[in-house]
Amino acid sequence: MILALSVLTAASADPGHGIAPANEISAEQAKPYLDYFKKYLADCPEAEIRCLWFLRDSIGIGMIMTIDLREATVYTERDVFNHAHQNSRNREMSHEQTVIAQELLLNLPATAADVAFAEGIHISFWRDKKLQTLTYSKKATPLNVRRLYDVGGGSTEFTYVK
Repeated sequence: MILALSVLTAASADPGHGIAPANEISAEQAKPYLDYFKKYLADCPEAEIRCLWFLRDSIGIGMIMTIDLREATVYTERDVFNHAHQNSRNREMSHEQTVIAQELLLNLPATAADVAFAEGIHISFWRDKKLQTLTYSKKATPLNVRRLYDVGGGSTEFTYVK
């Protein structure tokens, strides 16, 4: 009885607990999740950098970091699709952090090939009056992406390229 109560309590405390990894659900089941998180990236205003990756490769648990370059703020959140917004936090950035974030964007490598959406790190930003969305593998994350997360203070679960 105590074990069952502990499991139930843990599942209640973690709304994303029951969300399967993307490779375990059908394309039809994944579509609302994909649409929701792709919209977050596509709606990136010109003065922002939007970053997204998925906890445990679960398409329903987006780890969001939004850097507002104009306001010099960063917003981080664990977004459990259609259920909860957890650990939401707004922080001010220094002028130097904002400048570094902008400089890092100029040196991001091209999108990595063949990275499944739920297994990727996605970064949306504007360059030359066009919205760019770059994707990298969490298993081989470029150093500039690591630095962007360091500057913004977003949580990570990545393996970095040496």
